[in-house]
Amino acid sequence: MATVTGADAGIVQRFIVHALAPAAELYARGGELRRALCDALTFAGAGFSFPWDRVRGQVESLAVLYNFSPFQDTGSTVASKRLRVFAENFDVISCSFLQHKKQDPTVELISRPYVSSKRFLPLTPSWASWPAYRAFAEKAAEVASDRIADGAVYRRLYTRAMWAPSLYAGICIKQVHDGIPWTVEFSDPLSLDVEGAARGGAIPRDDFTTGLIDRWEADFGYMEPGDLTIFRFAELLAYAYADSLIFTNDHQRQVMLSTIRQPRLRERAEGIAVVSHHPTLDAGFYDLAQTDYVVDDDHVHLGYFGEFYTARGITEITDALRALPEHVRSRIRLHVFTNYIPESAGGVKPASFSRPQFDLLVRRTLDGVGVEGVEDRITFNSSLPYLRFLAVSQALDYLVVTDAQSGSGHAVNPYLPSKWSDYRGSAARVWALEESGSVLSGMDPDVRTPIGDSHAARAALWNMVTDKFADELLGDPIDDRPSERGQP
Repeated sequence: MATVTGADAGIVQRFIVHALAPAAELYARGGELRRALCDALTFAGAGFSFPWDRVRGQVESLAVLYNFSPFQDTGSTVASKRLRVFAENFDVISCSFLQHKKQDPTVELISRPYVSSKRFLPLTPSWASWPAYRAFAEKAAEVASDRIADGAVYRRLYTRAMWAPSLYAGICIKQVHDGIPWTVEFSDPLSLDVEGAARGGAIPRDDFTTGLIDRWEADFGYMEPGDLTIFRFAELLAYAYADSLIFTNDHQRQVMLSTIRQPRLRERAEGIAVVSHHPTLDAGFYDLAQTDYVVDDDHVHLGYFGEFYTARGITEITDALRALPEHVRSRIRLHVFTNYIPESAGGVKPASFSRPQFDLLVRRTLDGVGVEGVEDRITFNSSLPYLRFLAVSQALDYLVVTDAQSGSGHAVNPYLPSKWSDYRGSAARVWALEESGSVLSGMDPDVRTPIGDSHAARAALWNMVTDKFADELLGDPIDDRPSERGQP
């Protein structure tokens, strides 16, 4: 993190003392003015040291977020950015991920001005276990009711999925405190996997679910057995009882709402739905963290930040590298930042992982990159704290974002990579590997090639090198491209 020391620290402290009264006045006005104030103080170096509790005033809203900062998770980071967009003063109720996730304190700078309190419930987190979901929902609702009994007046209840337990907590709170408008945000389809198949195990009819099922069926009709799964039931409750729904792209909205069989419920959900991409931070956030990551001026530097999955990799880029002539390939460096990297590159096996578990995840990384034959062109790095990632991104020439390959079960690709929102705020250029007709294909990256197309990637790489080293004779990527389909 950028730190202020010496004489500058004294200046900041004097500034803070004299800024408290006008800051409180501006904060009280809310909205864009509040966000501008908070950003200005953060960028001035007062982010962690500023006594925000002395300017916030009364709490305004409640956020129930199963995973929240400082625990490292994409959903946690996006939620922090969304709180900044709301620019409201929140109480946050979350689940503790101690011993389960790494911590990233840099994310705190994004939401700290807007978080009056955080309560981490000491429960065991779970991706899809009903007992864990129920325990969190009931305890979070109890904490919320205690806050309200103590005088808190909330103008918004905000829950976000992933992770889905937040939605069950939301409906528990909404049932008791119906006057609080409930905002639900969906990051991706909950009940459909990347192939478009149903996912999530069945939930029981217990004393938690029975009343909710009976109410839903009284309002909207029969609920089929396939609706009583851990993810699907959460969606249906949100469609039925939320006051507003946020989808992160229009394809996701189409796919999710198309699964609603009840015309009246679908009409209701469509009427309260809005589309809002993952927020992009102001440029000042990209300069907050110090970084010693050094790149030279002799190469085109590509950056990939993120994990690798069956539906997401960058092998078309490494295939393209192998197909380039050496005098072009030698001018390219690919920097990969991800969680599981070889120990020879600085990777560390978590103490809770067995050797086979760790080696399998490292192999997934190596396969997702496609390293064979171009090892000397690739630098592996461990994942970075969020604000340091933003800073490092600006040192690179191109940032690679790739679509998830959606399966035939989806009529349209419902995913917009969250990295797009981060990359578009960076000073670096963006190279998008796109699936035809996807939301990403409708964005405006600097370079775009079809996902899986190594020939197009090869031409793109050659052009990147030519653009950066225009004074050198590097040839024409089209002339040197191998013939296809037997044509010369």
